[in-house]
Amino acid sequence: MALPASGNAISFADLRTEYNTGSNTAISFADYRRGGSLVRAKASNNNGVNLSANVPTSGTVSLGDFYSQEKGFKQTFTSDATNQNVATIFGDDYTVNYPKIIVVDSNVTVSGDVGTDAIKYPSGAVGTLTIINNGTITGTGAYAINNLSLETVAVTNNGSVTGTNSEGFNSTFSGDGSAKIGFIGGQGGASAPDIRHSDYSGNFFCKLTRSGNQFIVSWTYNELDYNNTGAGSTNISSIFPLLSSGALDTTDTNEYVTQTVYNYYGRDARDLAFGSKVINGNREFWFASNNKSNTTMTLGSTMTYAQSFWVSVSLSPSNSVRGSILSVLTGGASNGTVTGL
Repeated sequence: MALPASGNAISFADLRTEYNTGSNTAISFADYRRGGSLVRAKASNNNGVNLSANVPTSGTVSLGDFYSQEKGFKQTFTSDATNQNVATIFGDDYTVNYPKIIVVDSNVTVSGDVGTDAIKYPSGAVGTLTIINNGTITGTGAYAINNLSLETVAVTNNGSVTGTNSEGFNSTFSGDGSAKIGFIGGQGGASAPDIRHSDYSGNFFCKLTRSGNQFIVSWTYNELDYNNTGAGSTNISSIFPLLSSGALDTTDTNEYVTQTVYNYYGRDARDLAFGSKVINGNREFWFASNNKSNTTMTLGSTMTYAQSFWVSVSLSPSNSVRGSILSVLTGGASNGTVTGL
């Protein structure tokens, strides 16, 4: 806790207690200059506040220099914030044996994007770790406070700390990655509606690749009217509502469809349709293809992929490819050694 304020009695023993000097250690005022091993200076990449900033770095040091000073570095959140990494906040001082304090002010929320911890303590932390929570800390599909270090995070005051499960991208698509995704459809054409990618076995599927915030469907074989018309790709990023972080935006309840006739050959045409819609709180995805251009994907209350005057396929969670793209992300109030909750 902070040393006494100006006008109150302060002693050399108070300094020994605050800076953990020890009662039997020979010490002088010069040893308490800021920048030494007892009263640390702040690293250049430490974004927190040095609670002993008034202590001189050179010259004469007196008891009066220590009024209201405290051992530690502090970061105060006075407005809402997201995705806080404590190692980034305190920089090189994160691994130094010195107290580190996070303060969340009243009516302030520290949260995480879907699948990202609100406040994360990576491994390597040294020193006492404290959160003074007067506001709200919350995680969605991740933890409100995730302590991966060997130290204990002590939470004080009466703020709210909560975490909930959420849907989000699975391990393949939470970053750059690719997977085999099957099509529905294939109602009619001069020849079979074969389309596939050589990276995988089977038929009537595509390769979905995420690169950054772009989602690309590709294939290496595309049969139209008994002829392989070769490889191709199309961008379907528009059916994936994203936050700026690249996480799935679970607050978006809009439905999305993108459809194209990729190419023609003989009596056939490669129709490709992709859609997504929230049903019962889950975002479902459908990938569809056919060998005729008079085919349309319709969501809303219709929910079909239909070839005019021929065959219609109903769209429902049972033929959604959601399971190949999304998963349930575990969330909670805390992980690791966290006290005071």
